[in-house]
Amino acid sequence: MKFSKSAALYLLKNKLYKDLNFTLDFLSWDKDSIRRFQNEKLSKLLDHARRNVPYYSEILENIKGIQDIPQIPFLTKKIIRERINDLKAVNFPARAFKSNSTSGSTGESMHFFSDSGNTYAEACYIRGDMMSGWQYGEKNVILWGALRDMNETENLLEKIKRKAIRRYEILSSFTLYDEKIAEYIRFINKFRPALIIGYPTGLSLMSEYMIRNGLNIYKPAAVISAGETLFDFQREIIEKGFGRKVFNRYGCREVSQIASECTAHDGLHISVDHLFVEILNEKGEYVQPGETGEIIVTDLDNYAFPLIRYKIGDMGAFKATEFKCSCGVNLPMLDRVEGRTMDVIVGPNGNRVTGSFWTLFFRHNFTGIDKFQVIQNSLNDLKLCFETNNSFRHENEQEIKSEIRKYLGDNINIEIEIVREIDKTSTGKHRWVISNMSPFV
Repeated sequence: MKFSKSAALYLLKNKLYKDLNFTLDFLSWDKDSIRRFQNEKLSKLLDHARRNVPYYSEILENIKGIQDIPQIPFLTKKIIRERINDLKAVNFPARAFKSNSTSGSTGESMHFFSDSGNTYAEACYIRGDMMSGWQYGEKNVILWGALRDMNETENLLEKIKRKAIRRYEILSSFTLYDEKIAEYIRFINKFRPALIIGYPTGLSLMSEYMIRNGLNIYKPAAVISAGETLFDFQREIIEKGFGRKVFNRYGCREVSQIASECTAHDGLHISVDHLFVEILNEKGEYVQPGETGEIIVTDLDNYAFPLIRYKIGDMGAFKATEFKCSCGVNLPMLDRVEGRTMDVIVGPNGNRVTGSFWTLFFRHNFTGIDKFQVIQNSLNDLKLCFETNNSFRHENEQEIKSEIRKYLGDNINIEIEIVREIDKTSTGKHRWVISNMSPFV
């Protein structure tokens, strides 16, 4: 892995250059060295938080080492909202706190602070994308929906950096009607990017349009899916339309990139030099490899506003500990990411089903459903919203309800609504499943 010339010249006088070189070298470390490095960073973070962060001064008082991590209470969005000032390190100047916020795609947005002096998280983010074969500094196109990331919000210096150094262009995923998709395809064919990044929903729509109209697009080195859960049927459609393998990227606003898919396409490598990741079951116990649980993250590099054992709100599973990736990288791996904890539907019978259940259920059993959204507001009530085409048959509605009750119980009430268009979130994402029930009831 290496940099393009324009990027290298910029990075040469930048702290990011040192961090990115280190993170790339880190990929060749053996497992024991990787584990020791992560443990050292975690110990230093805990010591700092105990001494300098009011919220953690008592919580971490009896934490003696790595073995005591399970004793640390979880950090939640609610706690961050209520104790935001107590989570700021008192030994950091005001300029160290970079204001940030989540998108609020599951409800109320959350304000927090990033560490303005932290370039290591960005280095891991770049490294993750470079695992696709793309070089930092090569041209890329981002099909995105977060307004804060759109071109109109940047100042002149940021625009110069984007065009001359990072060399990327952002296209809005809010406007993916046929005429706009055709315009995007023409732009990509002229711009000729080495990498295309986007929400899987947006990339799927573009692919479907190209397949339907027999159109070709300039083939980048790689296509990265990010921002939403990538389902198998979407991967298949995107790869067919773009003519390239899809690389899955998993991360969030709070801690940046968490894990990235490599050329082996057999799981996602976790950025353990930047994060300490745990996966727990409903009892708060560590799960076995391959077993799905709730993902808990600790940011090892945000010293201004430490996020320790943060409940990110996602579900996933680890790859087997003895697994050796054919790409040669020794970073531990996620076997899969199954979506948000609040994207799990809970039946009155106690059964829990994740997003992948619904995509397979509707796509393989019933025709005429272009898009769906499953909404659960109470244990006994479920609402299904469908965007349909002419092949949909209303007589299938009773069969749909009967089949779902086989999994969630006979007592669940199911409402089906045919809509013209399913609403997206404020950042342009499509949420397949929306649940206001805890998956651990």
